[in-house]
Amino acid sequence: MEEVNVSLAAYAELCALMADTGGDVEKENRIALSKGVSPEDWKDAKEYFTVKMQDPTDMGKTAMAFMPLFQAAQAGIRGGGEPGTLEMYTKVHAEMALRKDPGDPSKKLDHMIVIAENGFTHAEWLEMEGYWTPRVGSDEFPEFDPELAKKFGELFQKESDRINGIVR
Repeated sequence: MEEVNVSLAAYAELCALMADTGGDVEKENRIALSKGVSPEDWKDAKEYFTVKMQDPTDMGKTAMAFMPLFQAAQAGIRGGGEPGTLEMYTKVHAEMALRKDPGDPSKKLDHMIVIAENGFTHAEWLEMEGYWTPRVGSDEFPEFDPELAKKFGELFQKESDRINGIVR
């Protein structure tokens, strides 16, 4: 398949709208139709862009072009605001990094358990992570904010202490 009838921007918007469909093809088709995309064109686009983003010869170009479009679509859906607070992001992030599997304390607790325990779907967590990580993670990102990064570090330490049972 060399080309599809759905642009990368339209595909990103549809993916954002379909974040919580859980792969339900009927739900996906209804959303696609609501945006003027036939079920056949949606299926072709989904297959095409999935293959393209996994193709090593593409060298990540399609995925890199997709992410800002997808994140902009997510922001549009939520009205431009934060998908969740920095405090909640830090709590979940710390639990994913530090909580141990009760059945095998040598391993981290499965991140999907942490996400669910904190009331998120996987799609919702990915949206929150995609929003906050560039803002607090590294000055390599244009969205990086040193004040937020400092606050994140302080919050992370508090969460680490809580998780590890440390009283200061």
